[in-house]
Amino acid sequence: MEIFVHVLLFVLAYLAGSTPMSIIVGKITKGVDIRDYGSGNPGTTNAIRVLGRKLGMLVFLLDVLKGGFVILLLRVGLFESYDLFHPLAYGIFAALGHTFPIFLKFKGGKAVATSVGIFLFYAPVLGVIGLLGFLAALRLTHYVSVGSCTGAAALLLSVLYVFFFGPQTGSGYEMLVGYQGDWWMLGISTLGVSLIFVRHRKNFKNLKEGTEPKSTYFQKNKD
Repeated sequence: MEIFVHVLLFVLAYLAGSTPMSIIVGKITKGVDIRDYGSGNPGTTNAIRVLGRKLGMLVFLLDVLKGGFVILLLRVGLFESYDLFHPLAYGIFAALGHTFPIFLKFKGGKAVATSVGIFLFYAPVLGVIGLLGFLAALRLTHYVSVGSCTGAAALLLSVLYVFFFGPQTGSGYEMLVGYQGDWWMLGISTLGVSLIFVRHRKNFKNLKEGTEPKSTYFQKNKD
């Protein structure tokens, strides 16, 4: 039975991550497939570009939720009677689902919003640090790719700090930042951040060539 629960949670996390929220929102609200416009990417950035700021932010929130969905189930104690893997083990499957979604022939987004959701539900302070890093870099440079990678780097640096100097396991702060010496968190965050950087290879090339499009998110009247 326990093996079944393990498999169920991994599959559930992957399928949640694979659910193309941007395409669903685009089809329901405007009758469009956002892959036919803009960059063609089914992620939050293209959703904002094609659907507008408000609907794009709805897509962002849905992508955040799907990233932390299984972790939320574990946090509320739904499977507390089972000896399960580290919550982030299921979270990384959600990120992989978003990046390689079975519903889109394994051609997905870059898992930035989904990764934010994973940490917001596991160690919310670290998730917020990553999100603030993203917003600060986006505000300064107006490049979503720079913001995404900066936020990912900020998250990883925060994880490293907690790994060496964070609270001991069992501390009251563990639910906010994780705990010291958590190899699972260090390993999975390193894997997730590496995935984000790899998925931005084309953006790095565009930045070098001066062809990377700037975001107008912080400009007024751009809906």
